[in-house]
Amino acid sequence: MAATGRGMGVDVTLVGLGAAVLADQLGDLVGGMLTRLHAERAVRLRLGVAVEGLSGSGGRVSGVRLASGELLPAETVVVAIGSRPATGWLHGSGLSVRDGVRCDSRCRAAPGVYAVGDLASWHHEKLDRRLRLENRTNAVEQAQIVAANLLGEDRPYVPLPYFWTDQYDTKIQAHGFFPPGARADVVEGDLEQNRFVALYHLEGKVTGVLGWNMAKAARLHRGRVADAIGV
Repeated sequence: MAATGRGMGVDVTLVGLGAAVLADQLGDLVGGMLTRLHAERAVRLRLGVAVEGLSGSGGRVSGVRLASGELLPAETVVVAIGSRPATGWLHGSGLSVRDGVRCDSRCRAAPGVYAVGDLASWHHEKLDRRLRLENRTNAVEQAQIVAANLLGEDRPYVPLPYFWTDQYDTKIQAHGFFPPGARADVVEGDLEQNRFVALYHLEGKVTGVLGWNMAKAARLHRGRVADAIGV
């Protein structure tokens, strides 16, 4: 949103609790580069500070109050606080709807009932954990597995998650998982040239790969992540 706004010539201030942009999701290396990227595009950064509330009158916002006491003038405010699955219409159905529709490894919520996409919380056999992914790629791949199972096959859904984002002229592709504490090592390219591939490791195991303006190279390393996870 910040990158798109700046691309339209909008004056943007980005506020967040983290010390760097997306550092909690992608680690300090990429978080630091994203922070510099936005700063270089004249995004005003207010990081490491909480929002206490909004000010305004007549149903129109005029400012954002920070915990630091600063009042940021604002005509439009976008609040990114995550999402909650809309499962209210399923209450009383007999399905388990805690954090989405709970499914087994085949995306089956009950005999003859399957769930796909943002709403589906399923058991990933290779990771031995429950996941709920919110992106278009997941919805497409998950639907293919469910279609196969509806037609009589017996296939678990064991994807390697993938997401991408374009921010200004920077293209980022990520495959796998990026858990807190994972170490990012540059294995191709150069940070100074704004083109690199980083492999993420946790406890000696490869968990993910991220490409910064190197999409093809990141895809080539995807196999290492898939082999390490076993998918």
